[in-house]
Amino acid sequence: MSYSISTLCNGCGACAKMCPVQAISGEKKEMHLICASLCIECGSCGRICPESAVLDDKGKTVARMKKADWPKPVINTDCCSACENCVAVCPTNALAMADERLPLTRNHAVLAKPGKCVSCGWCKENCLFDAITMRGAA
Repeated sequence: MSYSISTLCNGCGACAKMCPVQAISGEKKEMHLICASLCIECGSCGRICPESAVLDDKGKTVARMKKADWPKPVINTDCCSACENCVAVCPTNALAMADERLPLTRNHAVLAKPGKCVSCGWCKENCLFDAITMRGAA
């Protein structure tokens, strides 16, 4: 089940601009909709919504949060095996390998583009070595 938008939506479009997979559509100043088959349930639409109009997959309002406070992946380089699972699943290509020229034993994932990260947590969920934690700025 995907996220959804309630009637509190004022059509500002902030959610559509933030969605990394273009799952949200709607005309300006009209209620927007989330396409369930495209939604990856990252929650970025809800965290950015000024009207708190986005509901998670359980029907609970997603709390608005300053983007600077969104949790970001922190990679424990001692635990990272350079398998690249996190890099492959990142919907915004925010993660990369430190240096592709390094041997696997010396390479590791890094948050290469922090501004592109939508705090979906897919990197953490797909890390086979528990090398990633999500931490907010606050």
